Parts: sequence; C-alpha cells; structure tokens
Amino acid sequence: MRVLTGLLAGLIVGTISPASFAWESDDRAEYNNKMALLGVLLEGAYQRAGGDLQTLCLLIGISRDVTEQYLNAAPEDAQIQIRLRDMRQDLDVCLKKLEQASDADSRR
Repeated sequence: MRVLTGLLAGLIVGTISPASFAWESDDRAEYNNKMALLGVLLEGAYQRAGGDLQTLCLLIGISRDVTEQYLNAAPEDAQIQIRLRDMRQDLDVCLKKLEQASDADSRR
C-alpha cells in the first residue's frame, strides 16, 4: 500500500509543479482544472485501494494546498474560502481517523 501512495504522490507532485502555482490573477479556470484532476485521482485511488485512508488524506492535503495557493492570488473569492474551510475540517477528520487506525494496529 505504501508503494501505491508513493507512486500517487510522485504523480501528483509531477503534475502540480512549482511552475503550475504561478497563478495569473483570478485564474479560476486553472484552479478548477487542478481540482478536477485531483478529484479524478481521488476517485481512482479510492477504487483501486479500497478506500486507503493514507491516500485519501494525502489527496485532501494536496487539494487544500492548491486551494490555499489559489486564495493567495484571489483572496476575495468567497466560495473558495468556504471550500478551503471545509477542506481543512475534512483533513483534520481524516488525520484523526488515520491516527486512530494506527493506534488500533499498534495494539494488535
């Protein structure tokens, strides 16, 4: 499972390079394209890995980072501000569940 996560992380990092974070002012279309790509990766990873929690947390974290980068360029976008707040909450829940799963595994 760690191999899948590593490969997926490499793919995402290769796709979202530092140059791709060079937002043009209010480039909402580029943000939407990145989020659509992340959505496809998330769905594919979920189907192949049977809902691997590490992969899910990784993709939520990357989505949050992309959203934060977009908000740096377009801080007045209220819809994206709400989305970012929700992503932060989702990531917190995901990381807590991952920690609980790790604790449960260590008790075995």
